[in-house]
Amino acid sequence: MADENSEKIEKYSFLYEKKSLAVFAKLDYMLRSGTHIQREYPNDANIFRFLNENENFESLKNYYKDFFNLILVKEGSEFNQYYYLNVNEDSKSKVSSDFKDYLKSEYIIIGMLFIKMYKLDGNIELDSVSEFINLLFEEYEEEKKALRKLINDNSSDKGSDFNDIKFEDVIKKSFSKFGELGWLKWEDENEKNKFKMMPSFERLRETYQPQIDTIDDLIKEMKDAE
Repeated sequence: MADENSEKIEKYSFLYEKKSLAVFAKLDYMLRSGTHIQREYPNDANIFRFLNENENFESLKNYYKDFFNLILVKEGSEFNQYYYLNVNEDSKSKVSSDFKDYLKSEYIIIGMLFIKMYKLDGNIELDSVSEFINLLFEEYEEEKKALRKLINDNSSDKGSDFNDIKFEDVIKKSFSKFGELGWLKWEDENEKNKFKMMPSFERLRETYQPQIDTIDDLIKEMKDAE
């Protein structure tokens, strides 16, 4: 019996950490809200330090797998390490659909365009939503109508009069969502314009790299089909 109890304590050993009382509730809420935890995000560095301790990470992995059938993922390396919860695709998660907040298709496309312009086109000084909008309209001036159609066709709130104002609104909502996920950090939370890109933005690039590489071709095809 004593050995069995010892095994249980070791398996969920994070619960017996003194820091757990102050950190775990916040950490759990953020992870299950879809937030990515990393060195500079959130501002409370204790949350990252707690999760970044190997023993805590391993026992938290057991906790989320056993109780929620979720996968606690660690990606990146050294200074760029980041953590997030992923759904176990092999079987149904035990988390209610109320707790899931999937990234909308139009937000994914905006994110792909941002990564393409930031990384592939070398606009590494790009650090604000307003600059992104100006650069996007400049880069795709001839294909702007096709670009708007691409976003509108993949939008969860399709509209026949998808003009520049609505397009800009989708872009701002996309970046606001990236901030909630911890993919970027706002310089001013109230203004939500200038930002610093966080290491976890890499998750979108790694998932959609082939589509990012060919997104220009897709927009041109839509323009030619008009």
